[in-house]
Amino acid sequence: MSTKIKLHYSKALDISLLEKGIEVWLRRITIQTAFKTSKGFTQPYEAIVDTGAPVSILPPAIWQDIEKEILGDYRIKGIVPKKDAFLPVKVANVCAALLDEHKSTRMLKIKAYLSIEPEVPLVLGFENFLSQAKIYSDTQNNSGYIEI
Repeated sequence: MSTKIKLHYSKALDISLLEKGIEVWLRRITIQTAFKTSKGFTQPYEAIVDTGAPVSILPPAIWQDIEKEILGDYRIKGIVPKKDAFLPVKVANVCAALLDEHKSTRMLKIKAYLSIEPEVPLVLGFENFLSQAKIYSDTQNNSGYIEI
């Protein structure tokens, strides 16, 4: 049996660009996520749903207190093409559930990059998460869900 969890939509003007006379809207699709701990689950966190992220990324404020199976150290590179531009992470298996105001999914075992850098956002990417979900998104009407 599958479960549909509501997506959340937000948008805001990029003020730095607006000051230069350029209108760019910063849009995000997010979902509530809780992670397994030794005592149950964490509080819900707002996670960015990122179809361009191969793996989920967790900041230390979240991953330090959850159950995890560390698989190794790694360095991820992003859109910045500089040779030395990378983010040091630990690769791990973690367990999470998605939730909204009315329901939650079964526990999902996902691969995640555990960031050493505290300023990274919580991002849910493809590996073991979006790869096992159906996504419906109507961005014109700011409505949608993930079905797992």
